Amino acid sequence: MALDPKKLGQRAATAGVAILVLVALVIYLPKVFFHVTLIGLGILGVQEFEKIAEGFGYRLYKLPVFFTFFFGVASLYFSFFRLDWLPFAVVAMATLTSLIPPSDMKKTLPEVGICLTACTYLGLALVSLAYVFAAQDNNDGTIGRQLIVFFIMMVWFGDSFAYLGGSLFGKNKVAPVVSPGKTYEGTVANLLGNFCAGLLAKYMFLPQLSFGHILFLTLIIGGLGFFGDLIESSWKRGSAIKDSGTLFPGHGGILDRIDSVFLTAPVYYFYMSHVVLRLDA
Repeated sequence: MALDPKKLGQRAATAGVAILVLVALVIYLPKVFFHVTLIGLGILGVQEFEKIAEGFGYRLYKLPVFFTFFFGVASLYFSFFRLDWLPFAVVAMATLTSLIPPSDMKKTLPEVGICLTACTYLGLALVSLAYVFAAQDNNDGTIGRQLIVFFIMMVWFGDSFAYLGGSLFGKNKVAPVVSPGKTYEGTVANLLGNFCAGLLAKYMFLPQLSFGHILFLTLIIGGLGFFGDLIESSWKRGSAIKDSGTLFPGHGGILDRIDSVFLTAPVYYFYMSHVVLRLDA
């Protein structure tokens, strides 16, 4: 795949603006604003997921997905919203929603499955990031902000290195049917980008990271992000759409940006809070 200077410039400009805005939100605004932003991104993602569902000939029950975002974030602020109740509440709401007419009985069970997939794909990822951001340390309470900046760095460095490596050196296709543009060379470059982000974060603001932690996070974020990308690509191809949306020029929509996040965010939260820093939100 040859490097397209015009496309590269568009991707770089979009990524640059998005990164600056997101980092500014993370560093300077009160935590509630970041959580509200996550909910907003989730709502936009639901609209895109609905297009994918319709491409397969099914409808998406949106209410349970919205409920996942709001309940998960609310559990950080109100003790009444117990997070351990969320799985049951989501399954109950999805199955009950399937009874609302008009409903095609032959499609009910697949539509419940699509709804629960959306709740997990979007909801669990965004709620995990909300919990990462809410993490508190024993000093100035900024560790959650630093963890989110680090996560953004890992994903962004990985995506950028993968695009450049695949464009300049990519010859061997990983999954030509599902994702024709993905190559082994680009995948290796992605892992290199993840590792570089880890090293940079260690020496800039997260000295708690050991080289072992950086290596593990590289493999987890790079590896699970790789499969997350393939999963979303398979959905788009199955529903006959090129991009899930057009919100980010040169990058696609929310789902195109979150495809490397939905599998990695929950693992990142658990590993950083319980292994590296031993924190609780």
